[in-house]
Amino acid sequence: MTITYRTLMRASFFVAAVAASFPAEAGGGLLGGGSLGGSLGGSLGGTVGGTVGGTVGATGTLNGTLDTTQVPSHARRVHRDVVVAPVPAIPNLEVRRAAIVRAGIVPVPAAEVPVYVDDQYVVLQDELAGTGVTVRKQGDQIVLNLPSDVTFAFNKYDIQPRFFSVLNAVSRTLAKYPATYVDVYGHTDSIGSYEYNQELSERRADSVADYLTDRGVDRARMYVRGFGKTEPVASNDTIEGRAANRRVEIMLTPYSS
Repeated sequence: MTITYRTLMRASFFVAAVAASFPAEAGGGLLGGGSLGGSLGGSLGGTVGGTVGGTVGATGTLNGTLDTTQVPSHARRVHRDVVVAPVPAIPNLEVRRAAIVRAGIVPVPAAEVPVYVDDQYVVLQDELAGTGVTVRKQGDQIVLNLPSDVTFAFNKYDIQPRFFSVLNAVSRTLAKYPATYVDVYGHTDSIGSYEYNQELSERRADSVADYLTDRGVDRARMYVRGFGKTEPVASNDTIEGRAANRRVEIMLTPYSS
């Protein structure tokens, strides 16, 4: 029997919906990476090269649905019953490390990482104050949130000229701190089709990454991905929430020895 991509995706969402309806205690039994996850993983995964299984628990998380290298470290609830798993901050770490080594970038000694991150965080806060970009630190990572309503015109992916100075400031800081992975993520609100929002998020993330590259940021440091409308940070039921969800995030992670 031939298992098509469409069939696999329908099966994936069916499993997520069923799993989400069980109480938390059910996560360790039938739906917790056991008989259901294993059997689905075996029957579907071998045919299409992906695995539906791993941990299909009470959260409804699907691990490795299509690409088992993109196993999430956590999952975030979206819409009502579906949970999607965001990509880790540094996917395919070995591949990226090899690329950054070939680029001749010297890693930060592990003992110096906290100071390196703190210094970079302070510089970014100073450079981006009053621009509309939020800068937050989470552990050893720094996340820049670029609101799409400021960065792009409605339904467009060309960066607005008024935002060039902001990205120039980001580029200057990244030049001062070269031992930093740069992940660029595009996001949209829930208005419109999945396909349309996915493409728009990818193009917006590419636009930001291309601009940074043109300003001297080595592409070997970058990972670019669009998430469409699957990663909201606020409710899509309000104008303010949808505005918050339309964004590009730049996640900075130190490259250490």
